[in-house]
Amino acid sequence: MTSPTKIILVPVDSSEGATQAAAYAAGLAEALNVPLRLLFAFPKDPVEAFGIPTEAPRAKELEYYAPEAFARLRDVSAEKVFASAREAIGEIGAEIQEEIIAGPAGDAIVEHAESTPGAMIVIGSRGMGTLREMLLGSVSQRVLHHAPCPVTVVR
Repeated sequence: MTSPTKIILVPVDSSEGATQAAAYAAGLAEALNVPLRLLFAFPKDPVEAFGIPTEAPRAKELEYYAPEAFARLRDVSAEKVFASAREAIGEIGAEIQEEIIAGPAGDAIVEHAESTPGAMIVIGSRGMGTLREMLLGSVSQRVLHHAPCPVTVVR
């Protein structure tokens, strides 16, 4: 039996699906009187984000390989994504938390849920066609099939 929901996790990335999921989750968090945690998945390092530099990379290609620059890129990106989600949510009576998680989105979301007792995930759907989704997969599909907690996919 699943434990009662103590927190709602909402992966966000500024997409329309994530925005819809955040708005839906906000109402749910308010109704259940639980906190809402916005999650932004960002690559662990520049190689995960951009790959290995070419043989003769230009200075612009290497800009974000410096740890400080990569951290700034992560923080600026997260700030924009969280602001977009908060705008979609509006004013609510529930606590809103923000957390940056590292790694490929699907894996990072599942790992975060595994370490969060009483979690429920509300995630947006990209809206891919069924055939394309079967061939390519998606973050929402990965989370739906691997998360250790209830998952609601918002369309």
